[in-house]
Amino acid sequence: MYISLAMIVFSPYLAFVPLMYLFYKLVRQHEWGDWNRNTWTKGIFILFLWSFLVGLSQKEGYSMLASFVLLLFLAVSLYLQDYFQTEQQIELLFSKVYMVSIGSAVIGLLENWNIITYSPAWWKFLLGIRSFVDIEEAHRIAGTFNNPNLAGTWYATMIMIGFYFFQQAKGHRRLLYLWGIALFSLVLMMTESRGAVIGCFLGFVFYMYFAGHKKKMLILMFMLLAGTALMLHRPEWFPRGEILFSSIRDRQAIWENTFYMFMMKPVTGWGLLGIYYADPSVYHYLKVFHAHNLWLTIATTLGVVGLGILGWQMWALLQEIRNLYEHQCRLTPLLGGIMAMIFGQGLFDFTVMSPQIGLLLIGSWSFVYSLSYSYRQVTVSPLLPWRTTYSKQTF
Repeated sequence: MYISLAMIVFSPYLAFVPLMYLFYKLVRQHEWGDWNRNTWTKGIFILFLWSFLVGLSQKEGYSMLASFVLLLFLAVSLYLQDYFQTEQQIELLFSKVYMVSIGSAVIGLLENWNIITYSPAWWKFLLGIRSFVDIEEAHRIAGTFNNPNLAGTWYATMIMIGFYFFQQAKGHRRLLYLWGIALFSLVLMMTESRGAVIGCFLGFVFYMYFAGHKKKMLILMFMLLAGTALMLHRPEWFPRGEILFSSIRDRQAIWENTFYMFMMKPVTGWGLLGIYYADPSVYHYLKVFHAHNLWLTIATTLGVVGLGILGWQMWALLQEIRNLYEHQCRLTPLLGGIMAMIFGQGLFDFTVMSPQIGLLLIGSWSFVYSLSYSYRQVTVSPLLPWRTTYSKQTF
């Protein structure tokens, strides 16, 4: 387990290894019938089929290839739902992810202190310290996530996980988690990702809501709104404030261009990598992989069909979260907060395109379903068995 987690945390490329292994196990053991398990797994499989067909219709080979990542995510989701059906099991996995991620945070510190320099090297590309696409902002750390915004998403999630365990812990362990929160907060600031910070605040707003702390939720909302207003009024007081309004103009131009692309093909979209490979006569601005907005990216790449599938999945997810909330599941604030944070940052970015951040969303969503079914004590039909067909020792 630790080897797989290390591959996921420490490299955006090695992260595919455990995904492909689980997919191989799925195929070898003839467990494809399980894709029909619930709305979440059905949605992933249907999104794969649709994205593949869209890529095929656009004659875009890279988009067709990218669609197979959804099958890898499906294998991960099935594995997680099979083996993590109790709060204790999920908490243990989160604690392992948290501990491994401390290593990534340390690498981020070494980047910031120029002990690990920005100069190119093969191992820096492998670990995601240096991206193949130069962001031209060497002062921002990328940790082991290829991009500062992706690193910001991961570190913000670790802050939330650390806060959860801080509330649960006692004695010296409580102090250790407090130090961990401080470390991840520090490296989050070093990424200088405004979207990740905003997403983190939104995540904690939902965390406090599901935890039943309505006053704290309102205080966080006020802090977020006040901080955003202050940043717009006094951008020089914030990191990268000198380029705040130019960044806003860049995003506006990207949104306008991608919306124009969406209007050209509103039903099918352009394929998962269609924005990047769009003809200059169609897309007239900076060459980017996504629309810097989660919903607009889905609409542009997979059309209203893809948008509808994702909306269907989210609606079902809300029902499952409500079920956990009604049963007073102690993990509800954390799971709801993580997803709110990712979708909050998704207002300005599309970090789930990364396999590492994608796994955060896939994992959180899968845990909601596995816990919800456990609370309902559903008796599963023999035609759709809830089977544990993977070997824990081999992952």
